[in-house]
Amino acid sequence: MASPRGGFDEQDRRTEKGTEVFVGGLPRSATESTLREIFSSCGEIIDARIMKDQSGHSKGYGFVRFAKRDYANTAKRQKNGIEVQGKRLVVELSMDQDTVFFGNLCKEWTLEEFEELIHKAFKDVVSVDLAMASNLGSSNKKNINRGFGFVRFSSHAISFLIFCSFYPYWLKFPFCKGFVVFV
Repeated sequence: MASPRGGFDEQDRRTEKGTEVFVGGLPRSATESTLREIFSSCGEIIDARIMKDQSGHSKGYGFVRFAKRDYANTAKRQKNGIEVQGKRLVVELSMDQDTVFFGNLCKEWTLEEFEELIHKAFKDVVSVDLAMASNLGSSNKKNINRGFGFVRFSSHAISFLIFCSFYPYWLKFPFCKGFVVFV
C-alpha cells in the first residue's frame, strides 16, 4: 500500500524484487481502477498507480505492483501490446533502483542525442534507453521518441544522488524544460 508521502510502506518494501511493471501507452482517461481491471487476471495486485501531472491529469503511464514476481512476468507476457481504448499498452518489468526514469523529454531527440546529453551531464552511466514510437501500424511518428527514457547508473547510491540533486542538472538540457525524474 502506498504511504501518504507517495512511496511504499514497510510491508511493501518486504515484497519480492521484480514484482512491479511499468505500463505505458495508457489512455489519458485511465485510472488506478482501470489498471486493476486490466491486470487483475495476472495475479494479486498490491498497488496500482497512475502518474499524474501538476493539474492531476494522467500522463499516460503508471505502475502495477504484484504480490509475486511470477504475476509481474505474466502481466508482461499477457498484456504487453494489447489495445485499451484505442491505445496499445507497453508493459515492461520495472527497473532496479539503480535506474532513473526521465520523462517529458523532447520527442525530436534520437537515442544517440539523448545518450550524448546524459553522458555529458553524469558520470557512472551504465546504459541509456529511450522509448521510441511503436513500429506497428502506419503512423508517421515511427522515428520519434515517446518522451521518456531510462538511465541506469553503476549503483543505487549514484542514482539516488542524481535524483536528490537533479535540479542543477536539468539546466544542462536547454531544449527540455520541466521534465520528470524518478528513481
